Amino acid sequence: MYKSLFKQIPKDVKKVAIYGAGTCGIAIKEALRKNLPDINVEFFIDSYKTEDEKIDIPIYSFSQIDELKDKVDMVIISVRNALHVTIAIMEYFDVPYIFIPFGLESRIRNAKYQLKYNQALNIFSDKKSKKLYEMLWKAKLDVDYKDIAKYVAKEHDIKRGEKARNYNKQYLEYVKKDKIKTIFDCGFCNGAHVFGFKKSLPNLEIDYAFEPLYDELKEDYIDILLKKMNCTQIVPFGVWDKKDKLSFIVSGPASRVDGISNLKAQVTKEIETITMDEAKKMLQIDKVDFIKMDIEGAEMYALRGARNLILEDRPQLAISIYHSSDDFVNIPLYLKELLKDYSFYLGHYAMNQHETVLYCIPDELKD
Repeated sequence: MYKSLFKQIPKDVKKVAIYGAGTCGIAIKEALRKNLPDINVEFFIDSYKTEDEKIDIPIYSFSQIDELKDKVDMVIISVRNALHVTIAIMEYFDVPYIFIPFGLESRIRNAKYQLKYNQALNIFSDKKSKKLYEMLWKAKLDVDYKDIAKYVAKEHDIKRGEKARNYNKQYLEYVKKDKIKTIFDCGFCNGAHVFGFKKSLPNLEIDYAFEPLYDELKEDYIDILLKKMNCTQIVPFGVWDKKDKLSFIVSGPASRVDGISNLKAQVTKEIETITMDEAKKMLQIDKVDFIKMDIEGAEMYALRGARNLILEDRPQLAISIYHSSDDFVNIPLYLKELLKDYSFYLGHYAMNQHETVLYCIPDELKD
């Protein structure tokens, strides 16, 4: 995995620093010690202090680069955030540097998930889903989504760019449509997907729309049309693993609970959360037929808060698993362990890394 990096290091280099003291930088330090013991990693350069037992060398701030440059022969840049700024500063101070090869950062970050990926690959009930899961994993490792773009364009007849969506298929591709009357719709956003739901689900009666920021996210013309359809009830809570009040990052469709991703908070708002188990009682619902979930990385928390509902009602599930590599492998494994006599399928609906949906269908609903 590191050969292409090692080839970039000149033979006369004996002392290096690594810019970036995160997962990738630590892994490079360990790889250099193991494979190129004649090269000494003197220190990390990072603006943030990292608590990790594998960091056994000093960490200096990037603001000290003018003082540090003569202590090493070269700096290995292990992060690509604001790369143009990093390069400008390095070149101003005449600091020799190399980048890690494109894609190496992703492979390092995802290496810890490889075993669980291998396990998750075996849960799928058809060859198509298994092949798609393999394609998506390879794309994550290579940071190359060309094959995924071709797949989506062909599979869903999308030719209008990577932001195009097919709402008649997304969240619905594998579900038994005539079995759905009541939906728990987690991550409602502006509700545009409900037109696809209403068109495709002949027996739909009520879509309980969990969206704590609906007033901020709604589009007036969509809201008017949804009210005319008269099948949606806004539930102004975030779904979580317990009743709570949480800081929520306000960022349009990417709004999410603060702290579960690397998204920098520009504007935050306090929201109330509820579990789906509690919501079912609060709304006095007899049975939930379908749970759709796309809540920006909070899916695992929400699933834990829906455990009783899922076991009692055995709903069909359409759960987004694209927000992190952790979700991509751990959500399928969690649901495989929880759900007995279910079949598992996979769909993907964007020409990039977004919009991957795991479908879980009770076996008793099979044709």
